[in-house]
Amino acid sequence: MISSSFSAILGLSLLILVDASEEEHEKEPHYAILYPWFVQALGVITFYCITRYFGVFPYTALMFLLGTLMGIFYDRFNGSDQLTTSIGMWENINSEVLLIVFLPGLIFYDAYTLNVHLFKLSVWQDLTMAFPMVLAGTVLVALVAFYIFPYGWSF
Repeated sequence: MISSSFSAILGLSLLILVDASEEEHEKEPHYAILYPWFVQALGVITFYCITRYFGVFPYTALMFLLGTLMGIFYDRFNGSDQLTTSIGMWENINSEVLLIVFLPGLIFYDAYTLNVHLFKLSVWQDLTMAFPMVLAGTVLVALVAFYIFPYGWSF
């Protein structure tokens, strides 16, 4: 099952990279979905390869490197395929939309790999120390911003 899903993801990512025609593509709205799918497929393939073959490389650093390389290739070799068009559509995206698209996958990964035993041991420490301290930090930042910045804010 893993090998068939892996080959399906690899086939999908290769299909996205194939240029359907030599003419320049218009910016169709449905091209915007290609980039998140490609990045998530690339992340799955990268995670699979790291966990199986290259355990010494940190996943986050390798994904950052791959994203940097994608950005360099997009900037230098601005092609006319669907993936390049999709990357161009995501270039000036609103930050809230970016969080809405990518944050669920990141939260799921962290929740999936959570050690339940350690969570049960530390839940009371989190509730008694971390939660009130985050609230205290938020209040302190608000007070500093209220009294230092000249915007005339009110509570």
